[in-house]
Amino acid sequence: MPEPFLDWLAVINLLGVVQGLFLAVIFFTLKKGNRKANRQLGINLFILAFIVLEIFLSYTGYIQYFPILVNLEEPVVFLLGPFTYLYTLSLLKPDFKFSIEKYGIHFLPALAQFIGRIPFYLQSDAYKLQDTAGAFHKPIEKWIPAEKIWYFPEYEFLVGFWLDVVTICFIFPYILYSILLIYKYAQKQNEFVWHLSNLPLRWLSRMLATFLVFMLLVAIFSFSSEDDLGDIYISLSCSFIFYGLSFYLISHLQELLTDHSNQTKKYERSVLDHELTESIRQKLESSIKNDKPFLNSELSLPLFAEQLGISHHHLSQVINEQYGLNFSDFINQHRVEEMKSRLTDSVYQHLKIEQIAFDTGFSSKSTFQAAFKKFTGLTPTQYRKSAVRQR
Repeated sequence: MPEPFLDWLAVINLLGVVQGLFLAVIFFTLKKGNRKANRQLGINLFILAFIVLEIFLSYTGYIQYFPILVNLEEPVVFLLGPFTYLYTLSLLKPDFKFSIEKYGIHFLPALAQFIGRIPFYLQSDAYKLQDTAGAFHKPIEKWIPAEKIWYFPEYEFLVGFWLDVVTICFIFPYILYSILLIYKYAQKQNEFVWHLSNLPLRWLSRMLATFLVFMLLVAIFSFSSEDDLGDIYISLSCSFIFYGLSFYLISHLQELLTDHSNQTKKYERSVLDHELTESIRQKLESSIKNDKPFLNSELSLPLFAEQLGISHHHLSQVINEQYGLNFSDFINQHRVEEMKSRLTDSVYQHLKIEQIAFDTGFSSKSTFQAAFKKFTGLTPTQYRKSAVRQR
């Protein structure tokens, strides 16, 4: 192995590793928001950070101090696809539960690759380090022969070029299917995928698109390079994902970590049973769809409850528990949906945005702009322009 060194690529990746591990710990230990989804994301970030770490160590020569890690990222990479899929499910399905019986099959490729590489992992440290040196640096003049362990070294299970091909072909469908699931969800919500009102899903859709670009870079560097030196650019892509996620987390911390558990605890002693809850929910949705009470700018929780003929405490509880929103956000969300419909309707094209907002129940310019941005990720003007371009 060459003497360990650091250059600008190595430093960026080292900082990426630190950032990735830090984010992984944060999401894995968070007690707010969707804890199941946070843990899934934490695992995925840890996997990415580990991959970047192994490439960093191999590229800089510091792997000689950690020979046990040589090529250990090969089976770990096969975990990215399944955990991305599970993270998507945990965001889309509040009642999502992981079980080995149902989802264990997704992890068999990683297990198979690990078992297949055991004879390599059992080789001497000197042999494994020369393998890395030959892949990342200059060819080895004096080759240390491998020990005979099972079928090794006569046959190495899924390595080199074909490992890259199989890995990419394995991960790619998971990313595409996760995007498809989010797209179907967006269709049901009558929203654009890129501007979902559900912030974690909006963030995930953008990150998956970024990851597809990352996968393209992986393919380019893997298939155009005879050695593993191009892997440092792959890890560089991962590092920038960590940096982007950190910036996004800081700028959207309050929204991403919104916790509705306090509202659940608020109603723990309520006598509202499932049957009554369902009855109120049906009344609520029927009224929203047919009567559009949200068009009344003076609508309040007591007034709406009176119109429905139910207790305002029960109405508040149903909205909190069934929709994860307080009354104000619930009403404003439907006002925004009505605005979106009118902004794209040619019948209303002659009206100013402010007029449409006031007609849909908003009472001030600042309120409708804040609500529209919150539930769509766009300003009303941006939304109208994007809708016109898509016609």
